Amino acid sequence: MRRIGLHVPTVLGRLRADRGLLLLVATVVALTSAVVGAVAPLGERAADRAMAAAVRDAGSRGTVVANLPRWYDDPAAKKRDPGTATEMQQDADFVRSAMPHGLAQVLRPGVASVTTTMLHLLDDGPGRYLQLAFVEAADGGPEVSYKQGGPPLGAPGHREQPPVQVAVSGPVAGALGLEVADRIPARDEYGRTVVVEITGIFEAVDEGDDAWQVATPLLRPTTGTADGAQRTAAAALVSAESLPDLRLVLPGDALSRRVLFAPDAAAVTWQQSASLEQSIASLQSGTGLGLGETTWDSLLGSVLQDGRSQVSAAQGQAQVLLVGLIVAAMLVLVLAGQLLVRRRAGPLTMARERGAGLVGVAAELAVESLLVAALAAATGLAVVLLAAGSVGWAWSVPVLVVALVTPALLGVAVADGPALRVPANRSVRRTRARAALLRRLGLETTVLAAAALSVTALRQRGVVGDAAGGNGLMAASAVTLVPAAGSLVLVRLAPPALRWMLRRTRRAVGAGPLFVAARLVRSGARVLPPLAVVVAVSGTTFGASLAVTLHRGQAEGALSIVGGDARLDARPDPSLTAVAREVAGATGVRASAAARVEDGVRVSAQGGSAVVRLAVVDAAAYDRFLRASDLPDASQLRRLGSVTGGRVPALFLGGPEGLRDEPSLRWQDTSVPLEAIGTAPDVGASVDPVVVVDAGALAAAGVDASPNVVWAVGPGATSALDAAAARTPGSAVVTYADELERRREAALPSAIAGLATASCAVLLVLALLAIALAASIDAPERATAIGRLRALGSSDRELRRTLLGEVVTPVLVAAVSGLVIGAVSAWTALGSLSLENLTAAPEPPAAVVPWWTALSVVLVTGWAVALALLDWHRVRRTPLALLLRS
Repeated sequence: MRRIGLHVPTVLGRLRADRGLLLLVATVVALTSAVVGAVAPLGERAADRAMAAAVRDAGSRGTVVANLPRWYDDPAAKKRDPGTATEMQQDADFVRSAMPHGLAQVLRPGVASVTTTMLHLLDDGPGRYLQLAFVEAADGGPEVSYKQGGPPLGAPGHREQPPVQVAVSGPVAGALGLEVADRIPARDEYGRTVVVEITGIFEAVDEGDDAWQVATPLLRPTTGTADGAQRTAAAALVSAESLPDLRLVLPGDALSRRVLFAPDAAAVTWQQSASLEQSIASLQSGTGLGLGETTWDSLLGSVLQDGRSQVSAAQGQAQVLLVGLIVAAMLVLVLAGQLLVRRRAGPLTMARERGAGLVGVAAELAVESLLVAALAAATGLAVVLLAAGSVGWAWSVPVLVVALVTPALLGVAVADGPALRVPANRSVRRTRARAALLRRLGLETTVLAAAALSVTALRQRGVVGDAAGGNGLMAASAVTLVPAAGSLVLVRLAPPALRWMLRRTRRAVGAGPLFVAARLVRSGARVLPPLAVVVAVSGTTFGASLAVTLHRGQAEGALSIVGGDARLDARPDPSLTAVAREVAGATGVRASAAARVEDGVRVSAQGGSAVVRLAVVDAAAYDRFLRASDLPDASQLRRLGSVTGGRVPALFLGGPEGLRDEPSLRWQDTSVPLEAIGTAPDVGASVDPVVVVDAGALAAAGVDASPNVVWAVGPGATSALDAAAARTPGSAVVTYADELERRREAALPSAIAGLATASCAVLLVLALLAIALAASIDAPERATAIGRLRALGSSDRELRRTLLGEVVTPVLVAAVSGLVIGAVSAWTALGSLSLENLTAAPEPPAAVVPWWTALSVVLVTGWAVALALLDWHRVRRTPLALLLRS
């Protein structure tokens, strides 16, 4: 400490003397550190909740299925094997034990199953189909209770063709007309016959048990129409005792053996999602697992990939907000360092003249800054640690470094200032001035180039988070670098404009405008104050636009996926057309429409094929419905008419271009030729292509599509559809309000909206601090000039106008520039931030800049007015005699 000249009493004395300004620096560091430190733990929790929600919402798409090898029994020596169920259980246990440990931790124990194809029941005409299914969970489930009869016990006395004993649920028995003790002959698609014996009618103890998801028709039959005939399909439960009979009467290629693992959504975290995805890919590729012919099927990898893309998009959006917040905080800290050093200019110069070394001066200032900045950062991070349980410190490092280094560097420059004497040689002075100009031009060129590169990166790659390698920081800086470049351009344009204004005010009546212009010419070339204000106001505008655009996109996405204010989902039923007419006449309902909406429908054309969402609507009624709702109109619905030339007119949305080249619809075992005549409306925010046809035209082509959806719009839509649902068995009502609430309460959107709101508030505070610090830095020179004007006889009104013009004009120009740049950044950059991943909409939402962002200009301008009036009151309190003597 002695070798570098560190004087502890001097450090302590400076801390006491400038405690107010140092407390402001500590507040900025603590506040910024707390905000950026909370992003990591809260963001990780939001990411975990988002991954869990993605897996939970995926439903059956998130399951992992192990397809066991088929049984190959010798037909010549085939006999009943009583150990069939035990063999199946052993195979399932082996699959469970061989699964990768990390993947096994997020999957439930699994359900083993043996299922047949659909068997056509031959006892009572066509249209009745039954699948036989053996289902066994790891804990022995599923549990059932018998209303009639009992469980299947098998038929070991039969040798060649025993009946397969099964049990059915109550709804299945009612739909297929089955009773206990019935023996029904059945045949598969290859003509092989089997006799099915009904031993009992059961009901499930827990319908939510994973075991029932293996064969959903076990509990509820499905009905439909094929070739104009009614078709009913269901499943029957095979027990462990009757499974050997099933294996005996049907060959191995007629039985599918699987073990289905449903994911535990709460156990899936963002950190482990990448390794889980790799484990699933390894299983599907057949590497690293010695299970013979066992194959694996799962869409869980794509579900995790979609969830990770949402998290990555949210991380990129958070980076955009954090970069602006950190840069604004660093600019305020630099302004605070300038004010601090200006107050200490006299003591620092004197210490240097008395022999103090520059290293010693820098060390003293660095120690002082370290004490203040480290204590403030520790306080902010400690608050986050206590509140959130963990903290992210990496983003607070730049703020801490600036708070530590700035006073030391500026202090050394001030202390060494008198040693840099002005040379008498004019050429040397010109050389120095030219070098200073080149340094400034180099810095400005660097900022402009960085802004251009960041904008290019943003437009080409978008913004990605740390999940993609963290290479999106350059793109995330675009929203901050563009305002910085704009402020540099503003500062460059200010001197010519101010000189022009000075020339104009020389001819003006009164001295006030001339004084203001003269003062602005002297102080208008400063870069840091307008840079801080422009960055802060621009960041506030962009953050508010991000939050409002996100909310607007969620509203549009919710309206699109519901299809109106409320939607009734039911089984296909012709009576839903009458329900739609009844709902349309209810109080508070503007319009209603019924339709048949089916996913997974195949459309083939000469240019390719695709799986589409088919919407069969009454074109006129649906057109009236869209006009009455807030959904986009589809005027081409009027073109959907009767069949012409053997082809049904259809509207297409999305899909390959070749899909419109003589397309053909394959649905309900019928092929319907289509004619693409226009663009379809988006039905239910479908990710697949959409095909819309008229119900009458499709019926004329021989396909009857009973409605399964009723939409309604208007304030009374929900209550009207609720009343209709009470009279419609098996129906459910989905409302726009519930969907919108679910989206806004989702983990990632709520986290980004909260961060945007917090960053707006902090940026406004930083803008006010930057204005106050800039006014304090110029206060001594401004007080001297105003004092001279007062001593020369200027009136209080002229002095007040001069102060207001000098203080308020730069702030107003910078604030308006920041507002404009922030609005332009929002309109141009929000489309590259992948907001559609958070709004769950098929397209990025249109950028919205709310009108109330202009209030930030009013706030900072009013703050500048208040500071100018305070200066004016200070000047008026100075005795005139003292001004004359000075």
